[in-house]
Amino acid sequence: MADEKRVEEMAALLAGGDRMGQIRAALDLVRLNTPQAQQALISALSNTSDHSRACTAMAIGKLRLGGAVPMLVRMLKGNQFGFFRDRSAEVRQTVTFALGEIGGVAAIKALQMAHEKDTDEAVRTEATQALEKLNVLAHRG
Repeated sequence: MADEKRVEEMAALLAGGDRMGQIRAALDLVRLNTPQAQQALISALSNTSDHSRACTAMAIGKLRLGGAVPMLVRMLKGNQFGFFRDRSAEVRQTVTFALGEIGGVAAIKALQMAHEKDTDEAVRTEATQALEKLNVLAHRG
């Protein structure tokens, strides 16, 4: 019961806190790592704050939450029509990190698309590093 209350508090802080509060909330949810904490993180990918979504994606990557992959993929590349792609390059960059931590076919396809086509150089670089880590691309050297 105490964990559920803590998850609710951290989810609220992640959604509406200042930048440091959002970081602390994401880290606390990683430490709790309960099903409720995991669901709170997945839900927080829809927060309005770019920084909150970036913190959330980082936390999801640290926990390697495979259940978040469909939403992370949509944030990175959008749906089949290109809608719902995250507007923030910072968020897309962090999403590429998370997908690289989680891996899997869907993650790799999204990372390949970002590596080739994302409009932001930092996102393309992060996607390249994630693909190298997953042994999909040869390491640059």
